[in-house]
Amino acid sequence: MQREDLRNLLTDSRARIDPADYGLTRPSDPRGRHAKGLTQFQMDWLIKCRPGTYGRFECGRLKSPSNAFLQRVAEILKFTAHEWLSLWVYATGSRPPYPLDPTAGDDVPAVWKQIVHELDSMAYVNGAGWELLAHNEAFTAMFPSGAPPRNTLRWMLLDDEARDEVLIDWERRWAPLVISQLRAAHAANPDHPTLAQLVTEVRQDPRAGPVYRGDPMAYAHPDGDARPLHHARLGPGTVRIGAAEPLRSPGARLMIIQFTPDAPTAGPAAGSRPRGRSA
Repeated sequence: MQREDLRNLLTDSRARIDPADYGLTRPSDPRGRHAKGLTQFQMDWLIKCRPGTYGRFECGRLKSPSNAFLQRVAEILKFTAHEWLSLWVYATGSRPPYPLDPTAGDDVPAVWKQIVHELDSMAYVNGAGWELLAHNEAFTAMFPSGAPPRNTLRWMLLDDEARDEVLIDWERRWAPLVISQLRAAHAANPDHPTLAQLVTEVRQDPRAGPVYRGDPMAYAHPDGDARPLHHARLGPGTVRIGAAEPLRSPGARLMIIQFTPDAPTAGPAAGSRPRGRSA
């Protein structure tokens, strides 16, 4: 625990909050001067914990604060995503297991959307609920329909274009892995509405549902994977996948997909004539 950093973060944050936001008044000192922000006692009352609990936490003397306690502190002090991350790092030494705002990953800074257009390989950016935010022309060319889907996970698991035409060996090489990604994302961000809807749709689907209800795999992301795919223009081949997460958008992804066509099958031997009617 980084006690000094934690104390500075919390005392500065308390000072900027107006107690009137919570129906409270600013206490005054013996000289009649009003203190700034919330007091430690008021924090205990708002968190609904025993008197003195928050003070021990602010001083770094509360061992193993619960996730719920940290979340309530962050909500009361109106933390940003950066402050939420700092709170966890200072108090526990680890990153938060979920975003303070469930929809924080639904958009990304503009630079991530620009990057995809500077890449030669297929590339796209999706939000935390797999909504497509940006893509390049190389990615568009992959689809038989000529248009990428609005939600890439819904397409991979529920669209017959994906299951029957594009994602080769869907039942074994794609569906179990993508479903495991969905499970992991939903577990990490259970309050995200799109993720919850996707889980419902997948569970109810005649083809994806049995895979979802099967044995879960320990798999959270596709970074570094290689899988078979049928490209609408280039034919069958193998894709190698790179994935990166924008730090300001937890759960969002920049996906880079390198496609290598399968080697062409051998043609007729030199000098041989094609079969069929003679001229």
